[in-house]
Amino acid sequence: MKKITLIALVAVLFFACGGNKKTKLITGEWKIADMAAPMPANMPDSLKTQYEAMLKTQVEKIKASSTFNYKEDGTYAYNFAGQAGAGTWKLNEEATEITLTEGGKADVSKVLELTETKLVIESPQPNGAGNLTLTLAK
Repeated sequence: MKKITLIALVAVLFFACGGNKKTKLITGEWKIADMAAPMPANMPDSLKTQYEAMLKTQVEKIKASSTFNYKEDGTYAYNFAGQAGAGTWKLNEEATEITLTEGGKADVSKVLELTETKLVIESPQPNGAGNLTLTLAK
């Protein structure tokens, strides 16, 4: 009987620790390595080149001034282009979605890639103009 209890305890600990592996990958400070957003659907062809140049300049400024810090206790803090904020975060069991909650509002993003040094997430833009893809690096 003691042997079965010990085996069950070891199995529970094994699976409990295994589930945290992907969560532990997210913890730490991240900087923006790249950012991509779709071109607005109604953008005239004559403005597309100008828009892309403006977007590239903005992305470079955002990359230089933005950080995200995901803590082990499930909280996070960020500075995104001079705007600071904080809240809680949670990764689903499959490590395919991350939920960020700030001020009672939860936003769910897809996790496209997660390694020790790279996190790629895709989030719907608030204006419904497609998805923003954010590549973070440690």
